[in-house]
Amino acid sequence: MLHRILAVLLACWLTPAGLFAHEIKVFSSRHALPEGGKATIFLSWGHRVPVDELVDAASLERYELVPPAGKAVPLVREGTSLQANVVPLSQDGVYAVLVTRKASVFSYVLDDEGTRQLKRGPKTAHPADKLDSATRYQQAGKALIVVGKPGNTAPAPLGLPIEITPLEGPARWTAHTDIPFQILLDGKPVPTAEVQARPVGFKPDDAWAYATESNRQGGFRIRPSVAGTWVIKVNVKNLTRGAAREQYDFESYTATLTLEVRP
Repeated sequence: MLHRILAVLLACWLTPAGLFAHEIKVFSSRHALPEGGKATIFLSWGHRVPVDELVDAASLERYELVPPAGKAVPLVREGTSLQANVVPLSQDGVYAVLVTRKASVFSYVLDDEGTRQLKRGPKTAHPADKLDSATRYQQAGKALIVVGKPGNTAPAPLGLPIEITPLEGPARWTAHTDIPFQILLDGKPVPTAEVQARPVGFKPDDAWAYATESNRQGGFRIRPSVAGTWVIKVNVKNLTRGAAREQYDFESYTATLTLEVRP
């Protein structure tokens, strides 16, 4: 069921889990170019937008520019920075910029007083500790850049581990209008997942202004209250099955999508 939250739910971000769970996001200096040109692509790591903490290139698995037609182009990543790239955008249509982080595993262990402590590595890396639980984390981010006149064709999914994809073309990405999306995990729809969204420039700049939940087909809608750059985020956490349970108990997937909403 679609529901709009006008008052930001800050409490959910004051828990230890909320404070720990940074997310990777992709931004462009221009998310809409009526006549093409150049744009600066950069990454954001943390809670605040558009810039928070710097990104370590060693943590990235993929970082690519996908043109409307043609093959994906790897983007430069080095050191610890915003991982900025200036890219030419000459084709009409929707460009995508994607990033995935390398998967990581963290374990919660209990000390002598029963306090939970977070340690890097799976359960098997802490044989002498009293284990609470362990989680494998996977994150992906995507930005969409519209060049030329906005069209009606929805951009295709890119096959990310977890992905938010619009179900209508950029001509329909307008303020005060319901915009449909779908969540895909390994290419399959994700039902009943909590989704959050916010415009860049919303204050406080580390909170989310809109929340909803995906339906049985992984679909959901948001109705942007203002024009501008919007960021959408989803987190999915599943129990681990099979032999992987020896290493970690949960698998956590986070995806973000950045796009421009027109007036």
